Amino acid sequence: MTNKQIFLNVLKYFFSWRILLFVVAFLSISLFPEFGARFPYTERVLEITHLPYWIWGFGNFDGVHYLRIAQNGYDALYTPAFFPVFPMLIKLASSVIPKNPLVDTALYVDPAFFYSGLVLANVFFLLSLYFLYKLFRLDFSSKVSWASILLLLLLPTSFYFGSIYTESLFLLLSVLVFYESISVAGLAAYMYYLWKTFGDPIYFISAQPFFGAQRSSTPILLPQVIYRYFKIFMSIPPFSLQFFNSMLEFVMTLVPLTLLVIYLKKIRFSYWLFAAMVIVIPTLSGSFSSMPRYILAAFSFLPIVIVKMGKYGKLAMTLSAILAIILASLFIRGYWVA
Repeated sequence: MTNKQIFLNVLKYFFSWRILLFVVAFLSISLFPEFGARFPYTERVLEITHLPYWIWGFGNFDGVHYLRIAQNGYDALYTPAFFPVFPMLIKLASSVIPKNPLVDTALYVDPAFFYSGLVLANVFFLLSLYFLYKLFRLDFSSKVSWASILLLLLLPTSFYFGSIYTESLFLLLSVLVFYESISVAGLAAYMYYLWKTFGDPIYFISAQPFFGAQRSSTPILLPQVIYRYFKIFMSIPPFSLQFFNSMLEFVMTLVPLTLLVIYLKKIRFSYWLFAAMVIVIPTLSGSFSSMPRYILAAFSFLPIVIVKMGKYGKLAMTLSAILAIILASLFIRGYWVA
C-alpha cells in the first residue's frame, strides 16, 4: 500500500471510531441520567462552552486542569503534577480562535481552549494510528497490523485518545521516538523549570498525593500494592462503584504485567523495555489508579496479542468493546476516571 492508501484507510478507522464514540456519549444519559460531577470546575470550564454534554464531556476530570493550565498557567498549587507540553500546544492553537470578550477569565476558561484541546487530541491520535501501522509493518503482516490498530481502538479505555488528555500526544511521540532515538530533553527542561519555580525538580511526583487515589511520593514495591488491593476488596461492598473501580485497576494492571513475562522474547527488546517502563513505573506510586489509562501506551504488545489470540480474537474484541462502552459512558456522565 502507498502512504496515501494507508492514510485513507487509517482515516476510515479513525472516523468510524470517533463517530461511534460520540454516539456512545450521546446515549450515556440513558444509562446514567444524573451527572456525577466527581471533579471540580465543570461549569467554569466545560458547561460554559454551551456545547451538549456528549461533546463537553470529553473534557471531564483531568481535562479541566489541562484547559485551566492552558489559559492561566500553573497558577494553582499542585497543578505542576500535570505536564506542560499539551497545555502549551492548546494555548498555541487557541490563539487562532477568536476569544469571547464576555468571559471572565479570572473565573472561567474561554471556550476557545476547549475547542483547541479537543481538536488537537484527535489530530494527534489520527497521526498516531498512521505511524503506528507503519511501525507494526516492520515486523508483522498487513493483516496483523490492521487488526492491531482495530484492537487499540476497541480497548476499554481508548476513549481517552479522543478526550482532552495527554494520551494521544504521548502515543504519537512514543511511536515517533522508535524511528529516531529516545530523548529526555523535554523532561529535563520541565524539571529545571520546577526547580527554579518551586524549588523541587520532581514536584510533578511530590504533588501526586494531593490528587487522591492514595498515591505516594516515595516508591512502593509491587507486592505491597497488590496486598493493599486485597485489603480493599475485603473491606468495601462488592457491588459498589469503588469496588468496581478497584477491581478494574487491579485486573488491568496484572494482565499487562503477565504479558510482560510471557512475551519477553517474543518482541523486540526495545519494545518490551518501553512497555515494561510504561506498566511498572506508575505502580511505584503505591496505587494502580489510572493504570487502565496508562497501559494504553504499551502499544508494542498489540500485534503479538493479535497473533496469539488467533480464532478467539473476535470474541476478545467484542468483550473489550462492551467494556469500553460502559467505561466511556461512566466517564462522560462524570462518575469514573482512570
